[in-house]
Amino acid sequence: MTRTPPPHQDPSAADPALEELPRHLALVCAQFARLAARRSDVGVGTVSWRVVATIERLGPPRLSEIAERERVSRPTATTVIKRLEEEGLVRREADPTDSRSSLVSTTEAGSARLAAWRGRLATGVGSLLEPLATEDLATLARASEILADLLESHDR
Repeated sequence: MTRTPPPHQDPSAADPALEELPRHLALVCAQFARLAARRSDVGVGTVSWRVVATIERLGPPRLSEIAERERVSRPTATTVIKRLEEEGLVRREADPTDSRSSLVSTTEAGSARLAAWRGRLATGVGSLLEPLATEDLATLARASEILADLLESHDR
């Protein structure tokens, strides 16, 4: 039976697991993302497909935005974008609002490759989920919806 805390008490104070939730969730999500990438054998480093996905999701961002979102230095982002350009997955165009900057967008090939990477991820993650009970799958489906909503409202 779940105990309901008195109205003046913070609900998270009543349950130590809720106090640990932010740390635990961040760690488990990061570990799960790495496991999914390993099991899916997408053929490129996770940074590459994450950057292409970020560019596609945001629309054409500046290089500095990519570096900030991916939590890498600007020189690292420049190196990644240069390699993705050489592979024909992204292109740089002059920023019409700032002639010193460029905007990065995905190419048609980049979008197609991203779709293929996502398909492989779905296959790799799907095999991890197969043994789970229906109730657990429903719980994960709901949790993924909640996380997607959080990302949508905080990652712009």
